[in-house]
Amino acid sequence: MARIRSIHPALFTDEAFVGLSMPARVLLLGIWTEADDQGVFDWKPVTLKMRIMPVDNVDVAALLAELQESDVIRKFDQDGKDFGAVRNFCKFQRPKTPKYRPIKRPKVREYVASTYPAPEIEQVDPDPFPQNGEIASQMEEEGGREGEKKEPSSASRPANEDFENLKKVYPRRKGNYGWKAAERKFNSLVKTGVDPKIIVSSAVRLATALRPKIGTEFIPMPASWLNSEDFVASAVAAFDEDAPIDWDSACQQWLTIKRWPKGCGNDPDSPACRAPAQVLEKHGLRSA
Repeated sequence: MARIRSIHPALFTDEAFVGLSMPARVLLLGIWTEADDQGVFDWKPVTLKMRIMPVDNVDVAALLAELQESDVIRKFDQDGKDFGAVRNFCKFQRPKTPKYRPIKRPKVREYVASTYPAPEIEQVDPDPFPQNGEIASQMEEEGGREGEKKEPSSASRPANEDFENLKKVYPRRKGNYGWKAAERKFNSLVKTGVDPKIIVSSAVRLATALRPKIGTEFIPMPASWLNSEDFVASAVAAFDEDAPIDWDSACQQWLTIKRWPKGCGNDPDSPACRAPAQVLEKHGLRSA
């Protein structure tokens, strides 16, 4: 049975919350109403879809995975059933007559910040939460069925070089970055046809424009920036051949990841580089 919940205004500027996609934010709010008064809910993607987002064309299982990656919910099992736990739920929801399932595992109680009485018998389980990317024992290097092809582990897969370049050039901020959410948005943009090099160049322009704010909380989280109109305007400008070239950003990108932006001609290692001499001198790419 769904319940009425309280929402604090600060939620909408919370770093973990703003790093989520819009459907994931809606699902999280809906989960609050479906969870019991200790922050535990049935891990049933189809049921959650029908109760929270019945007319939306969304993959609730994928959204649950996104929420797990951002560590706002965790999946666990108890008595042979799958449940979800909402992080710090009991810190913010204080019903007058609480109704809840008895949580038998201390780590789950700690995760939801429960202050309710613990059941007399607790199951000893050092880590009830399955971790993302965890490999089951039968699929480890020496396990698996004979002749069965093993999937490479995440550690052996090649890194997303373009996204790693984005991380290198993105302006330094105070607080966390939410890189997992940013990578999802980055990959989504690339799938729609956006050149990843354009995204990286746009991040360099952002760093140049916000130079006085570097290292502060006023630098946006990467996922929020990638979802903003500022990013769209920057990306569009990169396609505009008549737009003036931001030589400072181009030089900064060259110094950071040794990549000269497309459309800027020869790079600073070439005598034919078109960048103004004073700009090259400012960035130490030419002697005065």
